[in-house]
Amino acid sequence: MKFRGKRAISIILIFIVIIFLAGYIYYIKFYSRPSKIPQYTKTNVNSAMTRETIVPDGKLLFETLYKGNGDLIREEQKISASLYGKSKEDIAKIYSDWSIKKFSNDMIVLYKEENGFPPGYYIISSSDGYVSLFKSDGNGGSSLVEKTDILVNNLNPNDKERILNNIVVKDIDEAYSILANLSS
Repeated sequence: MKFRGKRAISIILIFIVIIFLAGYIYYIKFYSRPSKIPQYTKTNVNSAMTRETIVPDGKLLFETLYKGNGDLIREEQKISASLYGKSKEDIAKIYSDWSIKKFSNDMIVLYKEENGFPPGYYIISSSDGYVSLFKSDGNGGSSLVEKTDILVNNLNPNDKERILNNIVVKDIDEAYSILANLSS
């Protein structure tokens, strides 16, 4: 009986040693190696962005917000060969009047705000007491297209207020239609 008890204890001890060795080998095999999970390091975002440069076949988008009427005008161009290989900082120097809204190797979006109205818009307003038609230059200025013989003071109060606050239209035909309605 003593022999069977010693034998059972021996088997249990051998079993424990085998489990311990298996666990130890498993640990060494899977946890002592460098991890296969990618290790991320902290990088400076600005330095990463400066390395990105312009490639051929990209697009250059100019966005201009005109404060006079809130219109956002977008003009798209192909990136010229003179901009190939330029960094974000280079583009910022070249287009110093613009802010860079987006910069990637195949797309640049430049943005700025302008006072006034987009170029080619027509403004019906008052000049020297007369209803006049102006054309916007897109830079906050305008040029006189026509000065009518309609006195602002002779208009009904509603039309007078509209003229003093400027009527802005995109099309010359629409502008002349409004002038015709004011004269009648």
